[in-house]
Order: sequence, then C-alpha cells, then structure tokens
Amino acid sequence: MKKGNILLIFFIILLIFSVAMFVLATPGITGHATSDTTVSEVTITNYLSISMSENLGTGIAFGSVSTLPATDVNATNNYDGGSSASTLSIEVSEDSNTAVDFCIKADGDLTTSGADTLGLGNETYANATSSDVDTPALANEVALTESYVKAGDSVAAGSTNYYRFWLDIPAAQTPGTYNNTVYFEGVNTGGACS
Repeated sequence: MKKGNILLIFFIILLIFSVAMFVLATPGITGHATSDTTVSEVTITNYLSISMSENLGTGIAFGSVSTLPATDVNATNNYDGGSSASTLSIEVSEDSNTAVDFCIKADGDLTTSGADTLGLGNETYANATSSDVDTPALANEVALTESYVKAGDSVAAGSTNYYRFWLDIPAAQTPGTYNNTVYFEGVNTGGACS
C-alpha cells in the first residue's frame, strides 16, 4: 500500500474513534437552558374630549323682559328640544377613555356697557344627564359663582350633560342689555376644578 493511503486510513480510523468516544462518553447530548425576566410597562393617560351644543356655544340668552320684578326667567333654549328638553348641553366624546366631571363659573355680575350691574346671585342653573320637561329641574337651581364648582358628575364617554338657566330681575333694575361670560370645564372624574 502506498504511504499516502496508509496515512488516509489512519486519519479515518482516528476520526471514527474520536466520534465513538464522544458518543460513548456522553450518555445523551444535554444542553443547559436558562431563563430570565424583564418588565414591560406603559402609562396610559386620561383622554377626554368635550363639546358644547350649538345653542350653548352661541350663548345663554334670556330675551327681553318688560315686566319687573321677574323671577325665574327661562333661558331661551331651556325647553326647545324634543319632549321639551333643554338644548343647552355639553357632550363627552365617545373616544374619551374616562368619565368627566363638569365645572361651571361666571366672570362676575351681569353688567351693561354703562356699568349698571345685576348681581351674579340672580343667575342660576341646574344640570342633569338627561333632559325632558321636568329635568333639569328648577327645584335644583344653584346660583352661579365666580369660582368653578362641580356641575355634572361622572358623565360617561358618549353621554351628555344638560343645563337650564334662569334669571331673577329685581323691580328697580336699570334698563339695559346685561351680559357676563359663563365658563365650563371638563375634568377627570374625581379631579378638582381649576
């Protein structure tokens, strides 16, 4: 036999011997598995979106009053909806992910351009999450203030909070066109008004 063939046979036998020893020395191929953990985290913030009805957005109008004193003068849109519902409302958008508390305030007394005033305590409101001829009720009226107060609690996404407004005018009130600004705020349920 040639020297090259003998060397080749030697290496083949050595290879077969090495593989045989590896298989015989290890009863089975084993692996060593490990595990570990990690935390995944996300913070989802509250998202709320509100919108005023068209009538509330254009203002709270009491019309012309010619006989004084006048008590509980209705805002024009207090009863003009179907079933005499109020059309003065704020809706919580369906895509909000939290219920909303509403807050309300006014910037001060109703005044004329000539600086005549009608005290803010004469302007009142009531609110409810439904509306018909009896709701929101005059019996639940609250005077507006210059600080935000809750005026609608836990109004769910896709729901509406309805308002009615009334005005008392004393007998000696100076004639004129009086106005003020009423503010609304939506906050997360349980949150504080500004």
